[in-house]
Amino acid sequence: MSKAAPFLVLLVVLPLGCEDAGDEAPTPGVDPGTVVVHRLNRAEYDNTVRDLLGTALTPARDFPEDDIGYGFDNIASVLSTSPFHVEMYERAADELLDEVLARPPEGVPLDVVVEAEDENTTTTNGGPWEGRGWNLWSNGEVSVFLEAPFEGTYRVTALLASTLGGDALPHAEIRVDDIDVVGFDVDAPRAEPREYTAEFEVGAGSRKFAVAFTNDFYDPDAGEDRNLYVDWFRVEGPLGWSPEPNEAREALVPCEPGSEAGEEACLRTTLEAFLPRAFRRPVAAEEVDSYVGFLEVARSLGEGFDGAVRQSFKAALMSPHFVYCFERDAAPDDPTVHPVTQHELASRLSYFLWSSMPDAELTAAADAGSLAGDELVRQARRMLADPKAEALVDNFAGQWLYVRAIADAAPDVWHFPDFDEPLRAAMAEEMRLFFRTFLRDGRPMTELLTSTETRVNARLAAHYGIDGVTGDDFALVAPADRRGLLSMAGLLTATSYPTRTSPVKRGQWVLSQLLCSEPEPPPPGVEGLPEGVDQDLPLRERLEQHRADPECASCHEVMDQIGFGLEHFDGVGAYRADEDGLPIDASGVLPGDETFEGALELADILARNAWFGRCLSRQLTTYALGRGMFAEDRVMLDAVAADFVADGGRLEDLVVRIVAGDLFRMRRGGANAGNPL
Repeated sequence: MSKAAPFLVLLVVLPLGCEDAGDEAPTPGVDPGTVVVHRLNRAEYDNTVRDLLGTALTPARDFPEDDIGYGFDNIASVLSTSPFHVEMYERAADELLDEVLARPPEGVPLDVVVEAEDENTTTTNGGPWEGRGWNLWSNGEVSVFLEAPFEGTYRVTALLASTLGGDALPHAEIRVDDIDVVGFDVDAPRAEPREYTAEFEVGAGSRKFAVAFTNDFYDPDAGEDRNLYVDWFRVEGPLGWSPEPNEAREALVPCEPGSEAGEEACLRTTLEAFLPRAFRRPVAAEEVDSYVGFLEVARSLGEGFDGAVRQSFKAALMSPHFVYCFERDAAPDDPTVHPVTQHELASRLSYFLWSSMPDAELTAAADAGSLAGDELVRQARRMLADPKAEALVDNFAGQWLYVRAIADAAPDVWHFPDFDEPLRAAMAEEMRLFFRTFLRDGRPMTELLTSTETRVNARLAAHYGIDGVTGDDFALVAPADRRGLLSMAGLLTATSYPTRTSPVKRGQWVLSQLLCSEPEPPPPGVEGLPEGVDQDLPLRERLEQHRADPECASCHEVMDQIGFGLEHFDGVGAYRADEDGLPIDASGVLPGDETFEGALELADILARNAWFGRCLSRQLTTYALGRGMFAEDRVMLDAVAADFVADGGRLEDLVVRIVAGDLFRMRRGGANAGNPL
């Protein structure tokens, strides 16, 4: 490992810059619990370097997969850090800084006219210079080595003439490094030479440019002599090049030292702006001093100011204060409830809604100590309207609604020959677009289950049997046999087996994700359908035999009934009226003897279920806090859910209620002692 890798360990001893907590008092009797130190997960890391550095690179795609806890990959207690993570942080820092700190290349483009008679040219198999150029009287070339200053497109133009002989025109080639070649037939008498031009993609560095003659012919008896005459050739490039500024560098390094005497002041100015953004909190003077110390290290290595900027930025990107979100208690074991600091609250809010660092406006509010009450609500609504709130679609809905799981589904091609990758992509996009309407349009969340409209492209429309949709754009449609999320092909595919549907998996998904009633794991040895079940029976009857086992009945009684309601949709979500020639029975009976027939009636029942609103509140709060919910959280969760449902059940209002609540704004020391919900 390089000398930079220990930074992750060494810098942990620097001050955390702990602020005073806010002065808001917690609600009496409320226990907000605690959150352990939170490592940025892969999505959060990529989004953070995007907003911090102004880069489009996504180095965290190469990081190890993040562990899942309570259904999400942003749960602090399971986001461990391995030695491999440290190595990848160093690699990512190098890759990022190579891009964002690069200076524009210095130099000017080539524009050189090479006369054949110049001393620096080389000629092979040529005759003497004859007034205006070289006579290539046998196969050979005129060449020159030039320094290409930058990578790009170069143009080579040659003034050529010829004498004729035989039954073919003289053939010339313009060459770069004897690899890239463009050929011409030259029909230009010596008295009227012509220009011939070719363009090449050329890398920076020393390059050989040449004009060659390739088809010599000589017949002394007939008096015919085919030759090529090269007067000059011109090399220009890169074409269209101009020294574009590196906007990322200009934003990150706001000054130039001018001289060695000004290097320390410029580096300090740079770090005083960069470190608070990187660490998402105020930075103490002694912390800045420690990073300014990289100037002496860089000088000792002969790297100067630019080396000091790079080393100090690299140290910051590998620091625990960047890689982790810290929330510090004055007394870690003290169970006294207190507000998180303003900057901790800003980070909680931005990583909840954007999976990224606070922006300038949110940071300014934290600096001013105004993140409370109406201002906190205003900031939350502003951030929800920002395009960066798409992170809720990708990272919250992507996991809660199994959108991400569509990528891992593996339908068997023999059973589902219609399934292909364009269909998989369309399935995922349908669900993303659907959830986005609840984020942007203020729709009640019950319509997640009952909406009669969805968006499909031509590929998905064909799968659904919908006419009139063409192209790759997604159009709004209202299919007669589908309603809401439960009949979307992506979810149905993600909750099926490769060769068939799974009422069990589908029912389990509804119970765990929509009603927060996760069934107990099956007893050892009873996973799947047991061997004693007649495999020739319809699936519903096989599952009924499975439930005859008392050990299985307690969980499967409700789970299977829900799954049966979705049986009109096969393993890739296509509608079907029968299976193997037998009509589908999609009826079911829920607790309380409430009956339904098919997915549409089931969706209506679930939308009316009080547990749906409670479960959504719990799922979103879990994601917002990055921790599981415990028994002591129940009072606050129930209050948030009740207000959310009473006010119309809109997602934006639920977000605001979570953000304004004590669970989000408060914390305490110690452990979460209660039982998980």
